[in-house]
Amino acid sequence: MKKLIASILTAGLALSLMACGAKSDKNKNHKGEVIVSEVQTEPSHGLDGEYKATDTEEYFKIYDLTDSGFKVEFYHFEEGLLEKFDYEMEFDNAEKTIASEKGSVDDNGGWEYAFAISGDTIKVTWQQNEQLYKRAS
Repeated sequence: MKKLIASILTAGLALSLMACGAKSDKNKNHKGEVIVSEVQTEPSHGLDGEYKATDTEEYFKIYDLTDSGFKVEFYHFEEGLLEKFDYEMEFDNAEKTIASEKGSVDDNGGWEYAFAISGDTIKVTWQQNEQLYKRAS
């Protein structure tokens, strides 16, 4: 009985060691060097930052960027005054080049901002209007 238990324990230990060896081989290249992979918590396109309108004093800041969307601190004119508004945006396509306010036009009182992202330029559209914004340096 002791030999049977010892054999089972030895076999279990051998399988555990083989499993550990197999896992570590996946993290090595063909030269046996260990490969370290980085974990990204934000999309790699780096949208966060400040964008200024090309022909007005309006601007916005993108922050809290995730795989599903981002938040915007938007400074735009309301009744002649530059006022701050906060919006939550969600990506509308897999390429993350189009984003719009969370919810629908009806949820947002008939207004819905949409962002068309192209490099350091974002075209913002709402109702029948559009405005071009460029990343601030």
